[in-house]
Amino acid sequence: MNELAKIFHQERERWFLWVPVLFSVGIGIYFYLPTEPSKWATLIIIEVLLFLAYIFRFYPLLLNIIFLVGIIVAGFTDIQLKTISLEKKLPVPPEGALYIRGQIMSVDTNYRGRPRIVLGNMENFHNDKIMGQYRLTVIRKNQPLEVGKCVELVAEVSPLMKANQIGGYQPDRRLFFDGINGSGYVPTSVFEIDCHKNFGYFKRLIDKWRKRMTDTISSHLPSEQAAIISAVLAGNRDFMTQEQIENYRDSGLAHFLSISGLHMSMLAGLMFFFVRFFMALIPALSLRYNSKKVAAVLAFVVSTVYLLVSGAEVPTQRAYIMTFLVLLAVIFERQAISMRILAIAALVILIISPQALVNISFQLSFAAVVALVAFYERFGGKIERFLSGEKSSLLSKIIRGVIAYMIGIVLADLIASLATLPYAVYHFNRISLYTSITNFIAGPIIGLIIMPAILVALLTIPLGLAKFPLKVAGLGVEQINKLTEYVSSLPNATIELYSFPLWGILLITFGGLWLCLWQQKWRHLGWIAIFAGTLSITTVQVPDLMVANDGKTIAIKNENGKLQTFKGGNKWIKQNWLSKYASSNIEEIEDKTKIKIPDVDFEQAQGFAVYGNKIKTVRDYIGYRPWNK
Repeated sequence: MNELAKIFHQERERWFLWVPVLFSVGIGIYFYLPTEPSKWATLIIIEVLLFLAYIFRFYPLLLNIIFLVGIIVAGFTDIQLKTISLEKKLPVPPEGALYIRGQIMSVDTNYRGRPRIVLGNMENFHNDKIMGQYRLTVIRKNQPLEVGKCVELVAEVSPLMKANQIGGYQPDRRLFFDGINGSGYVPTSVFEIDCHKNFGYFKRLIDKWRKRMTDTISSHLPSEQAAIISAVLAGNRDFMTQEQIENYRDSGLAHFLSISGLHMSMLAGLMFFFVRFFMALIPALSLRYNSKKVAAVLAFVVSTVYLLVSGAEVPTQRAYIMTFLVLLAVIFERQAISMRILAIAALVILIISPQALVNISFQLSFAAVVALVAFYERFGGKIERFLSGEKSSLLSKIIRGVIAYMIGIVLADLIASLATLPYAVYHFNRISLYTSITNFIAGPIIGLIIMPAILVALLTIPLGLAKFPLKVAGLGVEQINKLTEYVSSLPNATIELYSFPLWGILLITFGGLWLCLWQQKWRHLGWIAIFAGTLSITTVQVPDLMVANDGKTIAIKNENGKLQTFKGGNKWIKQNWLSKYASSNIEEIEDKTKIKIPDVDFEQAQGFAVYGNKIKTVRDYIGYRPWNK
């Protein structure tokens, strides 16, 4: 016991790193509860903790324990307050046909390629305000769909789609925290009207910039190249074909399409390098000004512009915060890459958007970055000594740099892939077998051709001089497209796996954090938790029978232990079921007459699954919360 206390004391500089972890525990507890907790109970717990802190203020050990519990309670309170605030703003919408006047807040496409809008600032026929925002799919083509425009329409509106399987994705929860409380479709025409107020000017301006960018890209490049560059530069994936999306996903390059830390860090790093290189060529500048600080400021400006024109999605916001903290560390001459900066970034994000904890993009990005920073802390000194080559010639240093860059690509991809693998399995139920090879080949093309050209295009589009850099980026994208098409066509490019149970992914997460955040030898105890969590996949049971809340979407377990669906019902739900239980390639059945369905209230249960003699309902899994009433 004394030995553990000694080791724990030696790790005192790392204690702060566990603050966002404990904050996350509080958020996780909140989401795990079956019913909405009482705000008065939370208030009482806070008061009790403050009282205990005062009573035991002269007992450091007890005071520290109270402080740790307080961090957990802070995370719990943060997400509860966010829910309370949204619940007041987002009532359950009436069902059926509604006449609506409102402003288009965003425009994208659904999984079928149809245009979809988010409508806010809404009123009904009697000029009564409609609370919240509705996400509506527009059926008719060539409608006036532009962010900031005010429109009137008739829409078929319904409450948000709820979870359709035990342990599965909860779309209503995601949309609730995005400020959306209704969904549906617009079977009629959309008519543009005058806006009562001049609201959303800045957002409309940004959207015009983005539209100008995508129009410029489309005018200079073939459609298959323009689609990818529009996704990477402007965050617009509407022009991508389903085949392109599947090729990038199955080849392990889907991360290139989602604007996150990869793009933000590359653009900021390239700007940082170019500015320092330019200033080094002009002695008057380099001697008078600190080139590192000037480069950091300009890199921050470019990162901010990129955040705005790319759509400022949640993954991009996280990448921006982390990039900002790194550049801030450079300006104040602190260590730029450290686990402490990462912990601060995580804490800031969780305080502002606590619901991000349960989103796949948050989990993937931080899993990858935590693993990479831990590797850098462990082996960064050796890498720098290798690159320095104190008595080496310039040619030797260049060769060392090239070798280090190539090895770095492989190592970074391997570490990030291993770190994110459990979360990819948990959420997507599939892994790409050739991701390391693909990233090894694509890495230099992305890092040396595409991203530098995109940086130049970002700076020159306002001047109308972006044709050449876009052409260069297009050449790189063309090679990446060919690579993804080839790799995705290889035998067994992807394999399907069962999802980890929740307790399994939590064990893996805890083990990974224990391994990466501590520095003493006891960190290796994390491998035990990782191993136990990995084995949890062997405990997954395929249901004998699954029925959705419509009573028409049905699946059974066949003689091979795979899930098999019947024809009819909801295709999207069936795809989710088959994916979760690694059965996507199983053919459907036509005859339902031999299936005996238990007498369960489909509507109230939200669907159910049968395991032997046990019936588990989706409602038991999701509980009764503000987002799934």
